[in-house]
Amino acid sequence: MAASEGAITFLLIFLIAIANLLHDAAADNINMAFIGRRGLQDATPTKSRNSSDIQHSVRLLPRSDVVPRNATLAERLATLAQHDATRIQALNTQLNEAIVARRNNESSQFSSSAKFSVNAGPGLYMMEITIGTPAQTFAMIMDTGSQLVWMQCQPCQACVNQDRAPFVPVSSSTYATLPCSSAACQSLPGQCQSDSSCRYTYSYASQASTQGQLGTDTLTLLSTDGTSTAFPGLAFGCGYNNQGEYGGAAGLVGMGQSVLSLPSQLGQALGGKKFSYCLVSPTDTSSSKGTTLLMGETAAENASSMGFTSMLVNPAVMAALYYIDVLGFSVNNQRLNIPAGTFSIDSTGGGGMILDSGTTYTYVPNAAFVALQQAFDASVRLPRYTGHPYLPLCYATSGQPSTAIPPLTLHMQGLDLAIPLENYFIPVDNQANYCLAMIPTAGGLQIVGNILHQNYKVLYDIDNAQIGFASRAC
Repeated sequence: MAASEGAITFLLIFLIAIANLLHDAAADNINMAFIGRRGLQDATPTKSRNSSDIQHSVRLLPRSDVVPRNATLAERLATLAQHDATRIQALNTQLNEAIVARRNNESSQFSSSAKFSVNAGPGLYMMEITIGTPAQTFAMIMDTGSQLVWMQCQPCQACVNQDRAPFVPVSSSTYATLPCSSAACQSLPGQCQSDSSCRYTYSYASQASTQGQLGTDTLTLLSTDGTSTAFPGLAFGCGYNNQGEYGGAAGLVGMGQSVLSLPSQLGQALGGKKFSYCLVSPTDTSSSKGTTLLMGETAAENASSMGFTSMLVNPAVMAALYYIDVLGFSVNNQRLNIPAGTFSIDSTGGGGMILDSGTTYTYVPNAAFVALQQAFDASVRLPRYTGHPYLPLCYATSGQPSTAIPPLTLHMQGLDLAIPLENYFIPVDNQANYCLAMIPTAGGLQIVGNILHQNYKVLYDIDNAQIGFASRAC
């Protein structure tokens, strides 16, 4: 009998312990921040998880529709150049419109009254997110030049090609529309409906666009280690009228600095508005390779080993683009004679240099390119190759003895970045021709593209308005 009573006592203690564990686990699943029906709010969970316990390592892969797997190297690079040209032309158009709007004393802030903002649109890398209850998983385009998270929803009036069936909001028990009075709605250009639901219109520099309804639902991010974390109340666009080419993706994940971007919405829950990536080459279409996107506090691990430069603010546009303070270049450890202010944002909001994951090559003003070309020609003992259609500075190596290629350094405020050879001197065909992965521009926006910063861990620290770099083997 005593043994039986002891067993019962043990069982009761065991059941109480299990109940406590389940209670704690349930509390741990409550998110610390969300955007609710009234807009930006703070949640007050019963028990919040320490942000350092939430590890997010999301896989990014180059878009196979932009860079087909069966294409030759020359064809891949040409396709990427065409993608760049369309993106940059449209970016400059939007930037000029924003400058004119500012000059006319119209609002340049990204609000419901704004007519112009600069949003780059579909980039070059894909990620997967899961939304709704029950969960539905979608491939989305990650873009550092955009602000809004949105996906195509059913029933859509104008639909874009999508590999998987679109999101059906009425099938999710956790989906809710946002009212016009919400802070989230007021941060987007749009209009109110008779039912007071928030409708938005969002245009990209690439001439793509999305129109639809702003709502909230539970976002689940799937990490590369197989774990997942749910974030209730993510505000996103449910697009019913969509235009553009998205390569089969369900929509776009904006990684800019606005309140509706993914890093801003998840910042409090993950220990800060921060994210980092380490990009592989966009020409590498191997399904086994990819890059890693880290979010929040995890992204800033080992930040003490990184070099940092400041993010700049362009007064003419909303902070969708990541401007950096570029001072110049060195070739062969010699600082080039480039006029001061060449890379600066001018008084109207024109010019300036951005860091962009969705652009392939690096675009510099003519004056800087001429200085670079002269410096390389003075050091490289190879015949020039002049047959390339869009890269002006090339050399032929076939049948030539080995020769040294001079080192290249990018000088930014507070940081001198020594660029690896493969990030600026690239093969362009199977004939042993190599080119400088830079293109001169006659004016407008200047861009540090993804080739120049591939195989770097790049940390976007929005909280502290800085960008960090550390060399990695991605």
